[in-house]
Amino acid sequence: MKKSVKPLLVFYLSIFLMFAFLILGYISFKLECEKLIREKVETEKSLADIKNLKVNLIAENQALSSEERIVNIAQNELGMVKRTEPSLVLTVSKTKIEQISSEIQKKYE
Repeated sequence: MKKSVKPLLVFYLSIFLMFAFLILGYISFKLECEKLIREKVETEKSLADIKNLKVNLIAENQALSSEERIVNIAQNELGMVKRTEPSLVLTVSKTKIEQISSEIQKKYE
């Protein structure tokens, strides 16, 4: 009785298909990894750009809110004058302060 070649052919064909699927799976996995790495690099680059923009905005905010700039605009553009002496001067004797302090301490004892 002659053995059939069909079972052997089916076995080799199934092994070939299994290797083909493994190789295709490996290639697709490798391509997906490369895609994710590329995406990671692009995201890191955009994050660095955003951080630089943030630093630039902070620097611009500090430059625009500096006291020198505000005083210059107030004097030159708005015609304001810087006060040279205080508008109100209060004088209190040291004994009066001590007297009030002692009354407060007596009240809270």
